Amino acid sequence: MTRLQSRQISLLHLYQVLHTVRLARPAASRAEICQATGLSQPAVSSLTRRLLETGALMEVGARPSTGSGRRERELALNPDFAWVVGVKVSMHQITLALVDFAGGVRDTLKVPISAPVTQAALLQRLVKEIKACLAAADPQVRQRLAGVGVAVPGMVDSLRGEVHWSPLLKPGRKDEAAALAAPLTDALGVPVMIENDANMLALAEQWFGQAARLSNVAVVTLEHGLGLGLVLDGELFRGHSGLAAEFGHIQVVPGGRACRCGKQGCLEAYVAHSAVVGQGQEAGLLPGGELGSGEIETAYVELAAQARAGNRRARQIFEQQGELLGRWMGNMVNLLAPQLVMLDGMEEGTELFLGSLQRAMNEALALPHRQRELLVVHHRGDETWARGAASLVLQRLDESAEILESVSRHGFETEPDGPRPVT
Repeated sequence: MTRLQSRQISLLHLYQVLHTVRLARPAASRAEICQATGLSQPAVSSLTRRLLETGALMEVGARPSTGSGRRERELALNPDFAWVVGVKVSMHQITLALVDFAGGVRDTLKVPISAPVTQAALLQRLVKEIKACLAAADPQVRQRLAGVGVAVPGMVDSLRGEVHWSPLLKPGRKDEAAALAAPLTDALGVPVMIENDANMLALAEQWFGQAARLSNVAVVTLEHGLGLGLVLDGELFRGHSGLAAEFGHIQVVPGGRACRCGKQGCLEAYVAHSAVVGQGQEAGLLPGGELGSGEIETAYVELAAQARAGNRRARQIFEQQGELLGRWMGNMVNLLAPQLVMLDGMEEGTELFLGSLQRAMNEALALPHRQRELLVVHHRGDETWARGAASLVLQRLDESAEILESVSRHGFETEPDGPRPVT
């Protein structure tokens, strides 16, 4: 075995131990780490000692002895070891979460925004609000800031930190992706990671929510647009260049309704809040004209109120929304066979389409899938999405022993010529 191979294996084992403790919550014993990772007791003892020395882990107590031996000490993440900021950008609001190394949300900040905006305007606003969030924090937090994760809707190349298309952004040069990660990294002096927002909600559910300890989960997000985050075989599934799971842009009606992405007949163009409001306008139930992002959600609430009051056409619009979305969610289950399907979005109006969605989904499911309770409906706040974006940075920390040891020695101090390099 070469020295490089040996080092790679050592780093992999270190990640396995640290991430096992992270997902155990609140603490794990060395024996449990051995069982979860398959590593030997001497290897786990050596790796945990190294993580204790860096300060990433701490001993938090001892479990009652089951025999004549000594009580086994429990290990947990040290919350103050490092800090990250998670950001969720929606059409009407930016939500920021200051998150400790253990994944705990210590502070949140919400500020209004009216999208779409230019790339330059979005970058300027993000830098301003992230700095404001940090300015209110303790100096030690700023010194030990490990990075920033930003969740945005749209087609995101997470590897390059670029956005190919997003409803947040006004159209730029044709076929030119909008770079976000690199300019934000330069402006803030710490690594910044950009990711699709549905992926970040899926990561938050896997780490902190109902999807914990499940290997295959689909998280469908229904808001102004339609998104999908996938956890497959225990890992967030991004596909090539991070562009997988664009569920909203499956073409369901060739030559159909125009979609904001530039195509025609996308599923999003029929079931997203913006699409439902458009159908309400066409039916004469809502005032016509182009609406801003906040106005769309207000109009969606108004249409829901009309449906509850007995307006037959309004009810029909919501039932059709549920039927089409449910059919394609059922098809998605047939393709991927997740253990759980989570539907998340604004609570308003859900009861108007949920019945037709469940019927259509069940009808589309292959017979073996109908025997299980698959669907769970949640209404998470934007803080959860922001926490998922922060978790993206925490995962990067878990994967890098060099970063952990650098934090232990120096914190994340800015060098004279720029931010401390990240390996």
